[in-house]
Amino acid sequence: MRRERKSRIGMGILGFVMALALFVAPAAGGEIDDLKAQIKALMERLEALEAREKKMKADMMAAQEAARKKAVATGDFPGSWKMPGSNTSVSFSGYVKVDAIYDIDQDLGDSFFIYDWGGGGSAIALDGGASEPKTSLHARQTRLRFDSLTPTSAGQLKTRIETDFYGGGNALRMRHAYATLGGVLAGQTWSTIMDENTYADTIDFEGPVGVIAVRRPQVRYSQAMGKNLTGQVALEDPNAPTILSAGGTASPQERLPNLTAALRMKTSWGAINVSGLLGQVLYEEGAVEENVTISALHLGANFGLGKDTRLWGTFNVGAGGLDKTMLGASAAAILNANGELEALDSMGGFVGLTHNWSSSVSSGFYYGWVENDFEDSAKAAHPTLSQSLQSIHANVWWSPAPKMRVGFEYMHGWRETNGGDEGDAARLQVGLVYSF
Repeated sequence: MRRERKSRIGMGILGFVMALALFVAPAAGGEIDDLKAQIKALMERLEALEAREKKMKADMMAAQEAARKKAVATGDFPGSWKMPGSNTSVSFSGYVKVDAIYDIDQDLGDSFFIYDWGGGGSAIALDGGASEPKTSLHARQTRLRFDSLTPTSAGQLKTRIETDFYGGGNALRMRHAYATLGGVLAGQTWSTIMDENTYADTIDFEGPVGVIAVRRPQVRYSQAMGKNLTGQVALEDPNAPTILSAGGTASPQERLPNLTAALRMKTSWGAINVSGLLGQVLYEEGAVEENVTISALHLGANFGLGKDTRLWGTFNVGAGGLDKTMLGASAAAILNANGELEALDSMGGFVGLTHNWSSSVSSGFYYGWVENDFEDSAKAAHPTLSQSLQSIHANVWWSPAPKMRVGFEYMHGWRETNGGDEGDAARLQVGLVYSF
């Protein structure tokens, strides 16, 4: 503004000088012509200076805008941007998922097996029980995720916080909250025994029985052991293992974290995972003080069968170690009539086949199973707990637009109890997923 004012003043002075010269010296024609030429040259120079000033101002504004856009658009990992005044890259992502559910036989809740992660129970009604269809809709699987990356002298510091709405009353709950630096991870995320490379892509929130999908607070160390092989070892929260007793359940007092370890190989043709868990369950009540070692082993793999078809499979076996870890597993241990603590055996897994029919249409079929080995005394004390569980999931996914998926799934489940009773249930579900 100040420069523009000076320019206008300068032009006014030059005009005044020229007019005055013409007025006071009408006879000096040659000198006037010279003066006119000088004034014209000065005017042209002034105009050139003004044009340069405008160009410099425009260039400076363009450079500032380009720098601003560059700072917002480019972080150090895809989809991220730099925080102002920082070398930390951040991103915010997630998806909105809406589920429409029709239970053919009975109301089974938000997921087919209703979070049956401990005790071997199930909401599937037994034969002869109440049977009533139910329709429901919810958006509780909607997910929010925050990631960051900060370069440090010790390596890249990464963080993740992820939530969904499966807390009480549709409240937010924490799924993941962890940080990694080098090979060390600290916080809550998937248990090291879980295999993310062999997880079923179902519309149902949990998937088939026999699947392992559990998050635990932990401290983990990962080490590359070759081009495609990674080793991991972790100490994890035991998550209050379930203890059965003749009167129902007993309260455990865990003192030691679970030790978990894994070997993971991922190549162009698929992936193989071997992982295990070792822990302890402790019970103290009056004069009774018992403890028992629990353990679990997981094997998982997926293989490409041609360009568009893939085979998936897992197998899990444990002595108390699959409690609250494998969907449908029995409790960790039982306190028998003699006051002794015994680990309960479980095994299970699933197989799946997926196929891509086109770039936007795919389908999957999964079969899961679980067998729980209860002692005779446990069977008598808990006749309604599931001795065996089976489930199938058949689905079709369609992506009508980028970052949008629509899925249709049919699922059926069967169970047999310790008392020999049987039951089954079926469900139809449509899911719409909008990612951002």
